[in-house]
Amino acid sequence: MAYTGATTGYAAGAETNTSAVDYALETAYNQAPTGAYQALRYTDFTLDVNETETQPDEINDIPEMAQSVLTGRTTQGDQGGILSAVTYEDLIAGVMGADFSPTNSVTINSTATPPISGGYSIKNQYHSGNDVITGLNFSTFPNVGFVNIQDSQNNINGVYKYINNNNGLEFNPGTFSVPDATKLGDGAKITLANIINGKIGKTFTFRKALSGKWNIFTGTMVNQVQISLAKGQPATVKIDLVGSDMSVSDTDIAASVTPRTTTPLIDTVEGFLGCSIFGKTPAGCIQSATITLSRDGSGQDTGMGHLGACGIRFGSFKAAMEIVYLFRDYAQFLDWQSGKTGPVTVGVQGNDGIGYQFVVLNGIIRNPKTPIPGKNQTVQATVSITANPAPGGGTFGIFRTGN
Repeated sequence: MAYTGATTGYAAGAETNTSAVDYALETAYNQAPTGAYQALRYTDFTLDVNETETQPDEINDIPEMAQSVLTGRTTQGDQGGILSAVTYEDLIAGVMGADFSPTNSVTINSTATPPISGGYSIKNQYHSGNDVITGLNFSTFPNVGFVNIQDSQNNINGVYKYINNNNGLEFNPGTFSVPDATKLGDGAKITLANIINGKIGKTFTFRKALSGKWNIFTGTMVNQVQISLAKGQPATVKIDLVGSDMSVSDTDIAASVTPRTTTPLIDTVEGFLGCSIFGKTPAGCIQSATITLSRDGSGQDTGMGHLGACGIRFGSFKAAMEIVYLFRDYAQFLDWQSGKTGPVTVGVQGNDGIGYQFVVLNGIIRNPKTPIPGKNQTVQATVSITANPAPGGGTFGIFRTGN
């Protein structure tokens, strides 16, 4: 005979495949929202209770520890995943203290009606001697910000800080190595950063569905995001979370749950967009790049009479990169020796052409290394990039690509 149907009772315990995780931004600290939650794509999720206790040294005639006393309870853990466009933007925005904005760009197009054209004015006397891009409509650009300029015809490709003055973008004198009045090449694109670190505080509620109940983690801040790009591996994300408290609930408090994103996972072969240090690409192939965004000096304040935190301190935003490449010349070591500073970029995208350009806005090289690990091997150079604030503020930015 032909058997049909399924076997029941085969699982020894709850299965990870059925353990969904979602999150929502808290409008009030440590209060779980009841609106829409976003389902999370993840490879691991370790956020859990972290209790502290003490066992006082009471003297008694039996040599045993005294009763334990609970002294505090918070939540800690991390969430791992494979990088894909859009998926982790809420949490990256959390550590950066800002919001992602829609892509805002201007593209040179000589065949448009009317034509879209502009030019470089070098050390313009009417703009305090600054370099200026003129002839384009920058009315929707903020007064101050960072732009990515891609102009292959004039060999200009980089991230620059600007001031929007009388509908022209001003840059430091000598920014552009082109003759005065040079026209931007057809297809050249000027794009605003989608996010620059700011001063917005964000906390989230996370929910973990497990065996018919929900573990609800409230008052959760993103303490660190680490993005790892390495040859032979997909681009990975590790997000460090610190929260106030956890409760177990039978009630589904979410009004709705937005499905997980479906954007392609990003690889570092076809999806690698390159790396530049102060406008130059290392001569040897890039082996890995690690981007670390964190909140230095963050912490929680606790008090008597309740579990969990009274409040949270977000600390100061901090960014760093570590880049490993096959050593072929001393270009980056000479930049280190001279104390050179400037933008450092690394980019990746999915097979749909959508991804990110990660930018240290004002980096400096620290601790360059060329270890000799053994015989018959290619020397690899490692440079650590410390992200300093750019003049006027701004440490790290992200540009979306392909949209």
